[in-house]
Amino acid sequence: MNGKEQKTYLIVGLGRFGTALCEKLASLGQNVIGVDSSAAPVAEIADKISVAAQMDVTDEASLIKIGAKEADVAIVTIGEAVEPSVLSTSLLVELGVPLVIARACSKIHARVLERVGAHRVIFPEWDMGARIGEALVYPWYSSFTRIDGGNFVIGKISPLPEMIGHTMAELKFSQKYKVIVILMEYGGKQYSPNPMRPIEEGDKLWIQGTIDDIQALVGAE
Repeated sequence: MNGKEQKTYLIVGLGRFGTALCEKLASLGQNVIGVDSSAAPVAEIADKISVAAQMDVTDEASLIKIGAKEADVAIVTIGEAVEPSVLSTSLLVELGVPLVIARACSKIHARVLERVGAHRVIFPEWDMGARIGEALVYPWYSSFTRIDGGNFVIGKISPLPEMIGHTMAELKFSQKYKVIVILMEYGGKQYSPNPMRPIEEGDKLWIQGTIDDIQALVGAE
């Protein structure tokens, strides 16, 4: 496990998204239970995860039998079939699964899922579309990570030519570039930012800032 804590994940719905999620979690050494109302996707994933079962995903007894009460996380990946999505989400919450994540296909669907107790609602297609759109407009964006709930991102850049040979104090870095340096990399190691150390060619700077401010800093390269 290489230090990773193994958890049990119950994936309800084995469409493309659910199947990909199962395979990734299994490759990361997690205990994965995948269920679907259709036989074909169950058969396709059966030899790749711990347990795969065809069942009525809206039946409480079936969910208990498959191990829902022992799951650490349940992800309901059913999207377009709203009723089974809402019913299975509600049952999993009532069964006491610590974290129930549900996929929504619309804002109304999301509100219903929240009302029945889903701890987190996701829009994978919307999220992916938004990320691709941002990556097209901001080519640097793919190497950055957005901080949930806001417009801030974190990522690593190479120093601009104008930074080489100057310290962050000399540059008045945060004031000038409107981003914060949270880590520096040089000599193959990471260090806390030293405002008095001259920035050298080959250094890497881990920065945090808004998308617009980072675009102003690196977008014109």
